[in-house]
Amino acid sequence: MNTGSLRTRLLLAGGVGLVLVSALATWWLGAMFERSARSALDQRLGNELIAVLALAESDAQGRLQLRRELFDERYQRVFSGTYWQVQDAKGQPLGQSRSLWDETLATPATLRTGPAQAFDTTGPLHAPLRALAQQVTLPRVPTPLRVVVATDRSDLDAQVSAFRQRTALALAVLVALWFAVLVTQVHYGLRPLAELSRIAGQVRNGDNVRFPQQGLVKEVAPLAVQLNDLLDHHQRMVVRARRSAEDLAHALKTPLTVLMTEAEGDGSDWRQTLRSETTRMQASIERYLAAGIGADSQQRTVVAPVMGALCSLMQRVHNERGLVFEQDPDAQGLFAGAREDLEEMLGNLLDNAGKWAAHTVRVSVRHVGNELHIRVEDDGPGLPDAELQHVLERGVRLDERASSNGLGLAIVADIAESYGGTLVLANTHPGLRATLTLPAG
Repeated sequence: MNTGSLRTRLLLAGGVGLVLVSALATWWLGAMFERSARSALDQRLGNELIAVLALAESDAQGRLQLRRELFDERYQRVFSGTYWQVQDAKGQPLGQSRSLWDETLATPATLRTGPAQAFDTTGPLHAPLRALAQQVTLPRVPTPLRVVVATDRSDLDAQVSAFRQRTALALAVLVALWFAVLVTQVHYGLRPLAELSRIAGQVRNGDNVRFPQQGLVKEVAPLAVQLNDLLDHHQRMVVRARRSAEDLAHALKTPLTVLMTEAEGDGSDWRQTLRSETTRMQASIERYLAAGIGADSQQRTVVAPVMGALCSLMQRVHNERGLVFEQDPDAQGLFAGAREDLEEMLGNLLDNAGKWAAHTVRVSVRHVGNELHIRVEDDGPGLPDAELQHVLERGVRLDERASSNGLGLAIVADIAESYGGTLVLANTHPGLRATLTLPAG
């Protein structure tokens, strides 16, 4: 398994999380059990303390005595682990159980009259004890008394330790089961990505396939959509480049034929012919190479300045015919693409409109949702309805009909298509309207 894979990262994060949570749960459950066990033991010691206080009294001289001995046999057996003791305020023993023999139980220095205070201490034979002490005042006794009861807490500590061990073992088993579930969950959850990887391998091998959008989880489905869009964009770029190469070959065919004819002739004016045809070839190369560059959707181009500059240029180009190029004064819009592509498309549409217009060419732009609608309209004769779609096909160009060297409407449609846009022609009677739909920035 690749240590840098998403699967490993998920399993590592989940496994570490399980271990940490389990360790915290082990500590917390052990602490809660210990607290509960100590509370139960303290409650039992509290009952023992009440029993001792109930039997304690003072005689006529103020001396402490018990009306009778406690019946509990543990207080009678030496070092049994269960003890009681009564001290004066200075810590001097006034009475104690026989089980203490000649030992003394220590009491907290901070003990004051009030509720009983529980604490841990060490008893005879260094045994760990849990003790409960309370300072009280008896009638005819001039000074407060400290009453202490204690019992061996070894059993409690052993029970807590055993509980922690069993809890840790149980949680270890649960962690193993949870990790198995996690492995299954991660494997099942990453299956859609594995399917995408398989299809990506087919695409890399040249298969014409697309990522499925049905049957995928909703978190992965948008990724499949974006990948399909990327593949479609790449395919459009390949088609555009191939068509540009075909157009370039077609554009170079005539100059090469002229040069071959000149080479076979008498060569009386070959320099002028060579100069004009090489200039023509150079211009064709530059324009078709520019058309073959892939769409750059990361750039943003303001439409109005490009539109204004091209209208001014076309006004000068067609000045001898007295054409007027009208631009929408309120034109606003941002094209999600390269400025050069917009100039190529819009310039070609304006040039074609200028060739067929009678008096006026109008250009406008509208921002509709995520799209730009650029319209170029002329007042010329228009086209037969049967030719509206035909002129957009490869090898058929309006500029060829007008003896021009422009890219043609098919090239404009190709560039628009590379951005996911369209070019639509419609007759307006009179004239022709070209609507260019492009992505807005």
